[in-house]
Amino acid sequence: MIILSNGGSTMRTARRLALLCAGLSLTAGLSVVTASTAAAAEPGTLFVSTSCGDGSDVYCSISDAVERVRPGQTIEIDRGTFAETVVVPSGEPGKPIRFVGYRGDGHRTVVESPAGPAFLISGAHDVVIEGIDAWSGKDGAPAVVAENSTDITVSGGRVVAIGAPGVEISGGSRRVTVSGMVATGATAPLFAVGGGASDTLLAANSVWAGRAAGYPQTTAVTVADAPRTTIVNSTIVTDCQVGVAVTGASAGFALYNSIVRTTGLVRPGQCQVQPGPDPASVTPVTVDGAASTDGRLDYNVIDPGHGGPLYGWGGVAFPTPAALATATGQGTHDIGADPKLTTTNPQWAGWALAADSPAVDSALATAPRMLATDLRGNAHADKPDTANAGGGYVDRGAVEVVPTPTVTTTFTNAPGGGAFETVTTATRTYPWATDGPIGTFQFRGDWQSPFFDRTGTARITFDRPGNLCVYVRLSLDGFRTNTAVHTERPCLLLAAAYQAVTPVRVLDTRTRLGAVPVGPGDTVFVDVPSGGAAVLNVTATQPTTSGFLKIYSSADPEPEASNLNFAAGQTIANLVTVKSLNHTPVAIRNGGRGTVHVLADLVGYYGDAGHGLETTAPARVLDTRAAVGVPGTAPVAANGRVTVDLSARVPAGTTAAVLNLTATSPTKGGLFTAYPPGADVPTASSLNFVAGQTVNNMVIAPVVDGKIAFAHTGSGTVHLIADLSGWFAPGAHQFFLPSQPTRILDTRGTPVGPGQTVRVPISRAACPTQGCPAPAAVVANVTATNAARSGYLSVYPYGQPRPTQSVLNFASGQTVATLATVGVDEDSFLVYNGGKGTVDVIVDQAGLYIGTGN
Repeated sequence: MIILSNGGSTMRTARRLALLCAGLSLTAGLSVVTASTAAAAEPGTLFVSTSCGDGSDVYCSISDAVERVRPGQTIEIDRGTFAETVVVPSGEPGKPIRFVGYRGDGHRTVVESPAGPAFLISGAHDVVIEGIDAWSGKDGAPAVVAENSTDITVSGGRVVAIGAPGVEISGGSRRVTVSGMVATGATAPLFAVGGGASDTLLAANSVWAGRAAGYPQTTAVTVADAPRTTIVNSTIVTDCQVGVAVTGASAGFALYNSIVRTTGLVRPGQCQVQPGPDPASVTPVTVDGAASTDGRLDYNVIDPGHGGPLYGWGGVAFPTPAALATATGQGTHDIGADPKLTTTNPQWAGWALAADSPAVDSALATAPRMLATDLRGNAHADKPDTANAGGGYVDRGAVEVVPTPTVTTTFTNAPGGGAFETVTTATRTYPWATDGPIGTFQFRGDWQSPFFDRTGTARITFDRPGNLCVYVRLSLDGFRTNTAVHTERPCLLLAAAYQAVTPVRVLDTRTRLGAVPVGPGDTVFVDVPSGGAAVLNVTATQPTTSGFLKIYSSADPEPEASNLNFAAGQTIANLVTVKSLNHTPVAIRNGGRGTVHVLADLVGYYGDAGHGLETTAPARVLDTRAAVGVPGTAPVAANGRVTVDLSARVPAGTTAAVLNLTATSPTKGGLFTAYPPGADVPTASSLNFVAGQTVNNMVIAPVVDGKIAFAHTGSGTVHLIADLSGWFAPGAHQFFLPSQPTRILDTRGTPVGPGQTVRVPISRAACPTQGCPAPAAVVANVTATNAARSGYLSVYPYGQPRPTQSVLNFASGQTVATLATVGVDEDSFLVYNGGKGTVDVIVDQAGLYIGTGN
């Protein structure tokens, strides 16, 4: 993309989809969706979000995704409300279709149809609906309908129903599981199982069945003509309405480890909505028909606070568990007592138990079809001061009483991962014995959406370098509410790896429509790889006056620093390292008073993938001026090729090398291009020169099998010198931390004398205040100007011997710049004036190399 902007004004970039960042995790049964692009997810996942469109792969409605989903795929749905009826398709055995909602940090996925059920599962099979709030849309329309369907699971969400059942299971459905649901409503059953449905499981559900004045009484859970229905570890609270009613051909019914209470907590022993029926007239559990012959009922807590019978069994009322057990053999371990429920967020997180509840550690640990976790996803915990019963330490009801763990967290680079890939490990220590993990973690990296996990491990790949942090929160209610018992924010300094590419031209204003040059004060914008920094070889050609170019991220203010200086009519190049984040284009601004054509060649970029840098004292690896008898002593011929073998100097696997190139004694103008040996010569330049000129430029050249090739494009001869100062290879641990161009030296007013050395302190602004390791090297643009005589500059680490190699040659009165990568010591490096006259030196820092845990 090339955009011309007048007068250096800010470019208005195209709007891009920015729903939520990547960082998707589906672990340990708690699923969280982010509406990031499909490229960030594993195959088989379709995304739905109210923030959709813009040509993205995110669907605007669940129904749109349903039209394209296939068995084994997942539809992940962002937070927000979706006003539609989702007609659920079938999966295949072992390859269910999954609908996964966002549930956490105070946000949820809600489906509420204005004209029918939220989910219609009719004649379908092998379906999972997880972590979604389903609301009945109108009177007479249940929130979820499962009819004539098989192997269906609805879990981990909420059901809200007024005037219609919450979940209706009928029509001969088989093996439907409803678990971990918080169901609230009035004037209709929250769970209605009937019509020949068989092998239904209602497990770890929390129910609040309210009442509305003027409406008839109802029952919270009805089981009618539904054989082998099991209710286990559920908490059912009503307002003067029957809790569980079993009728008809419902043989094989089972009720275990559950709590039933028929008066609310606000007015114990009374109806909440007045006027109401006599509380004593409402029986919490009634079992009639076939189930009264072979039904099983045990280890429940039935609250006697309503003042009437606790059970109806085969048409006979029983006032206590003992009376029921004596007459029928059922309820032998039932407790007739106040279950001591709490009123903390029951409509969101389910009915919980007080610490002294009789339901604590008293459930049957081997109850039929019992789940491994409670409604909130927690394992079972052994409360130390409570005697165990039922063969273990499982609590009765939907929500387990659990301790608050102590959490210790580590945040490190991921072993064997990319430069931005991290691992966060949160370790819990429990004061009680447990049979699994307690609590759900939320992990959220900077600029990313949260995801949730029960194991305590998060592998997060960030999209940029810098001092990055991860927010770690632990919730004991599965983030059904936005409460946490532990919060911390560890941080880690991440730096970027380098990825070499075959040079490719990304800008040439000579080939634009009309071949329009860049005018004075104008700016062109170029798209480059995002993730850290881009490395461009930028060439100015055909300038009508002297001037300079500034190259910087368009997301940052225009800097003081310049990158490339040119004289009228001159063709000159310089390597530029420029910050590139958030897919923001790079700005190239003409700071001169005339026009100039600009070329830019991408030679590599910094990001998550690639290698670190190993720096070395400058070493000459090529000099075509060498003495007679030494191979390669002749100048490079017209359109000649030179290959340099570095295999004795760089390790195996090296992908790029940092070189300072010098062209000298050219008989005619031309250019050199560094490229991978054996490849075609790309349309790009690394070093431009004119006849009689000595010119330098740093290159980061691609290395293949230890070799670099240079192509000379020109009709004359020219000598080429190359000095090696570093390489990128596996095992190197110096990674790049880019920064906005920062001026760190300007001697104008106090020029550098001949033979004088200047110490240059680097800037640590890109590092955090604490936790920044000592920088190993700096990338800086070095400019020589106002030179009294021709000469050269050498740069080298502070405290080390001065090398014989130069990085920048200049002529009297010339302004010229080059990029340099130089090691640092004591946060500084040295610049030596090797000329015989004074010269002003300007240094602009583009970034640092630091040692990290990559």
